[in-house]
Amino acid sequence: MRMYHGSPELFGRFDLGRAGGGTGIKFGFGVYLTESERSAVHYSNPRALKGVKAPAHYLYTVEIPDLTAENHLMSNPPPNAAIVVKVESALGVKAPAKVLAHGKLFRKWIGMTLTGSKTNGLAEEKSAAELLNGLGVLFNVWPTAQNKPDGEKNVAVFCEKNVKILKVEKIDVEQQAGKWILTSREEVSA
Repeated sequence: MRMYHGSPELFGRFDLGRAGGGTGIKFGFGVYLTESERSAVHYSNPRALKGVKAPAHYLYTVEIPDLTAENHLMSNPPPNAAIVVKVESALGVKAPAKVLAHGKLFRKWIGMTLTGSKTNGLAEEKSAAELLNGLGVLFNVWPTAQNKPDGEKNVAVFCEKNVKILKVEKIDVEQQAGKWILTSREEVSA
């Protein structure tokens, strides 16, 4: 499956040691990708700069395994029953009914159960991602626009080994209506 990643950094491989540094971990621990090239271009400028253009912008075209019913969690709908069975077996505990309503709640419950924490943070998200990846659940998925659940998707890939960089482009952007828009591109070597 072809996806995109925007960054102010040039690199030759993804490093989850830096996870959470750009957009946080709101949608889980992992390499954040999108089906929308426009979204990736926008995210090539760090939020922390608050409207100030970063010195450099890069657009990564990548490939990840295709989505199947049993290899990903969706944020909003309930998790796939087969995934629930695998997780409960690995944890040795039944998931509470309230966390089975949404994939996001289920993912957070996994991390908090693994760490014994009552709150969800980076350590909990990382623990959940590692367990899920070990069970063959490779991604967390959510729509790029919450009002279009069947539209383009964003993905947090739990293990950087599941992301293959196909192409890197140095891009130039300009801000229009609060969004960073692509104005030129040139392929580069990482």
